[in-house]
Amino acid sequence: MPCRYGLTAHDWMPVELVEANFEIGFSLIDLADIHPSEAPRLLGDAEAVYDDILARVRRPEESLETSSFQPLVRELRRAIDLALLWHPGADANAS
Repeated sequence: MPCRYGLTAHDWMPVELVEANFEIGFSLIDLADIHPSEAPRLLGDAEAVYDDILARVRRPEESLETSSFQPLVRELRRAIDLALLWHPGADANAS
Protein backbone atom coordinates (compact mmCIF):
# COMPACT_ATOMS: atom_id res chain seq x y z
CA MET A 1 0.00 0.00 0.00
CA PRO A 2 1.57 3.35 -1.02
CA CYS A 3 1.96 6.07 1.55
CA ARG A 4 2.91 9.74 1.63
CA TYR A 5 6.56 8.85 1.07
CA GLY A 6 5.72 6.80 -2.01
CA LEU A 7 6.97 3.69 -0.22
CA THR A 8 5.34 0.72 1.43
CA ALA A 9 4.58 0.59 5.14
CA HIS A 10 7.50 -1.82 5.50
CA ASP A 11 9.81 0.99 4.35
CA TRP A 12 8.39 3.97 6.21
CA MET A 13 7.27 2.39 9.49
CA PRO A 14 10.81 2.08 10.94
CA VAL A 15 11.41 5.76 10.16
CA GLU A 16 8.18 6.76 11.89
CA LEU A 17 9.09 4.70 14.96
CA VAL A 18 12.52 6.29 15.27
CA GLU A 19 11.07 9.78 14.81
CA ALA A 20 8.49 9.05 17.52
CA ASN A 21 11.24 7.87 19.85
CA PHE A 22 13.09 11.16 19.37
CA GLU A 23 9.93 13.05 20.32
CA ILE A 24 9.51 10.88 23.40
CA GLY A 25 13.16 11.25 24.43
CA PHE A 26 13.18 15.03 24.20
CA SER A 27 9.80 15.23 25.95
CA LEU A 28 11.08 13.12 28.86
CA ILE A 29 14.00 15.52 29.28
CA ASP A 30 11.60 18.48 29.29
CA LEU A 31 9.47 16.74 31.89
CA ALA A 32 12.54 16.16 34.07
CA ASP A 33 13.07 19.93 34.12
CA ILE A 34 9.44 20.58 35.00
CA HIS A 35 9.29 17.85 37.68
CA PRO A 36 12.74 17.65 39.29
CA SER A 37 11.59 15.12 41.88
CA GLU A 38 10.81 12.72 39.02
CA ALA A 39 14.07 13.45 37.16
CA PRO A 40 15.80 10.17 38.03
CA ARG A 41 12.98 8.08 36.57
CA LEU A 42 12.36 10.38 33.60
CA LEU A 43 16.02 10.58 32.63
CA GLY A 44 16.35 6.83 33.03
CA ASP A 45 13.43 6.45 30.64
CA ALA A 46 15.07 8.93 28.24
CA GLU A 47 18.24 6.83 28.34
CA ALA A 48 16.20 3.71 27.51
CA VAL A 49 14.59 5.52 24.57
CA TYR A 50 18.05 6.60 23.39
CA ASP A 51 19.25 3.00 23.54
CA ASP A 52 16.20 1.88 21.58
CA ILE A 53 16.91 4.49 18.90
CA LEU A 54 20.48 3.27 18.58
CA ALA A 55 19.30 -0.31 18.28
CA ARG A 56 16.73 0.58 15.61
CA VAL A 57 19.08 2.59 13.42
CA ARG A 58 21.69 -0.18 13.59
CA ARG A 59 19.33 -3.00 12.56
CA PRO A 60 20.41 -4.21 9.14
CA GLU A 61 16.94 -5.52 8.27
CA GLU A 62 15.37 -2.07 8.57
CA SER A 63 15.79 0.24 5.61
CA LEU A 64 16.85 3.30 7.57
CA GLU A 65 19.22 5.94 6.29
CA THR A 66 21.37 5.86 9.42
CA SER A 67 23.40 8.94 8.58
CA SER A 68 20.26 11.09 8.40
CA PHE A 69 19.55 10.35 12.07
CA GLN A 70 23.07 11.01 13.38
CA PRO A 71 22.56 14.74 14.15
CA LEU A 72 19.45 13.94 16.20
CA VAL A 73 21.17 11.02 17.92
CA ARG A 74 24.01 13.33 18.97
CA GLU A 75 21.59 16.06 20.09
CA LEU A 76 19.53 13.66 22.20
CA ARG A 77 22.70 12.28 23.81
CA ARG A 78 23.85 15.85 24.52
CA ALA A 79 20.44 16.77 25.99
CA ILE A 80 20.48 13.73 28.28
CA ASP A 81 24.01 14.47 29.44
CA LEU A 82 23.16 18.13 30.14
CA ALA A 83 20.01 17.13 32.03
CA LEU A 84 22.10 14.78 34.16
CA LEU A 85 24.35 17.73 35.02
CA TRP A 86 21.34 19.78 36.08
CA HIS A 87 19.89 16.89 38.07
CA PRO A 88 22.99 15.35 39.71
CA GLY A 89 20.94 12.86 41.71
CA ALA A 90 19.55 11.39 38.50
CA ASP A 91 21.83 8.69 37.21
CA ALA A 92 20.14 7.60 33.97
CA ASN A 93 21.86 4.23 34.15
CA ALA A 94 20.29 3.50 37.54
CA SER A 95 16.82 2.87 36.09
